[in-house]
Amino acid sequence: MENIIPINGRIAIVDDSVEQALPLMTTLSKNNIPYTYYKGNDSESFPETPENDIRILFLDLNLLGDKFQKRNEIRSSLINTLRHLLSPENYPYVLVLWSRQEHEYKDVLEDIFRKELKDRAPIAIKSYVKSDFFPNFAEEVDNSKDKQIILDELKRILAEFPAYSYLLQWENRIHNSADASIQDIFHDFHSQENWSNNANYILESFAHSYLEQQYRNASLEERAKASLLFLNDVFYDTLEASVADGIIENAADLKSNIEREQEDIIKSQINEKLLVSKYIASICQPGCLLGSTDDSVEFNKCAHAVLNDSLNTEDIRNQVKKKYEDTRKVDAKKYYDQLVKERKDRIKTTLLPCGVVVTPACDFAQNKAKYDRIISGVIIDACYRDFIDNKSEAIYISPIFNNDSQKRILILNFRYFYTEKLNQSKNISSNLRIRNSILSEIQSKLARHINRQGIMNL
Repeated sequence: MENIIPINGRIAIVDDSVEQALPLMTTLSKNNIPYTYYKGNDSESFPETPENDIRILFLDLNLLGDKFQKRNEIRSSLINTLRHLLSPENYPYVLVLWSRQEHEYKDVLEDIFRKELKDRAPIAIKSYVKSDFFPNFAEEVDNSKDKQIILDELKRILAEFPAYSYLLQWENRIHNSADASIQDIFHDFHSQENWSNNANYILESFAHSYLEQQYRNASLEERAKASLLFLNDVFYDTLEASVADGIIENAADLKSNIEREQEDIIKSQINEKLLVSKYIASICQPGCLLGSTDDSVEFNKCAHAVLNDSLNTEDIRNQVKKKYEDTRKVDAKKYYDQLVKERKDRIKTTLLPCGVVVTPACDFAQNKAKYDRIISGVIIDACYRDFIDNKSEAIYISPIFNNDSQKRILILNFRYFYTEKLNQSKNISSNLRIRNSILSEIQSKLARHINRQGIMNL
């Protein structure tokens, strides 16, 4: 079995005749590739809620039998079927059309994806005559040659989209790495009669190790989650090794032709996903991006000071030097102050005060933090990024990311680090959390800043 074909049950087959789908179903089964079969136009076989994770969908265009059907009947049948099978979040997927006649009703389906089902459109549509794609589509596949033809054709379809095939292989590696992680931990107890007892002990030990002092007071659900969070560490390492040591099918030069403006849009939208998450367990959780409408809150009080101390005015100084020979004169100082004020005023129109929780993750998980650690910062429009001092060890500047459909950057100044009991504050909230990879970078830079001794010299 090739690892480019989904092995996690993300193949769906839709046909009004199970006999005609049998060659494909048999081939997939013999190669341990899970799939789901739906009898076309039969609402009894449809899932109660539309699917979100189909990656390859085989669809018979004529779901109303062999008799001649009007195009509006075919259209209605296809819309009804696809709406029941696919959710708007089911993306990306490839649609493979198979019918007895070449291009039969294909234009109807393409029009549906332009109109009624635009939010469920596939990344590509491949069209085949059944007898070409499945050599013996009316009979069970019995020989290895026919099986190989089907698998080779599937591989060829996916090879046309290298980036997509990479994603499928990554999903397959996740699937295999989860299995390998469980095997590594529990395999030695496989043959023992008291397996459940041993497994219970192992998972409870994981929970105890993760929660430490908080284990005794934790609920059963909290213990269960802790045991799985502990297991994540094994899984991450196994997945990383699987990707690093594995072979990538269809490795290709992923060329693109994107204009600079569109490139910036894509980067900012992707950075929003990479930098921040909307999942928040508590405002005390490390990485939480805090906000408040209360001016007495610490990060609100010092927002303008954070901006002032983070501003880069080197270009303004050069501008003053060009106009005044002696920059120490009163007129030169006034001109400098005027330019700086104009810059600050422009930036302040986009400024949002914020704080970022940098409490160690272990203190939060084990509820050992006496006080929450917070760095004061501001969020401003990305167009002002060049006006921020990027050379200072005390300042962190995030990559550009989308926030409320605007390109923004986060600025933190480590000089404005303070502690507070967040769970006692009713005036602070959070709807975004910085992801762990970015939070680790911030914490690491904060540690370097705290340990910085400076240079003593004459």
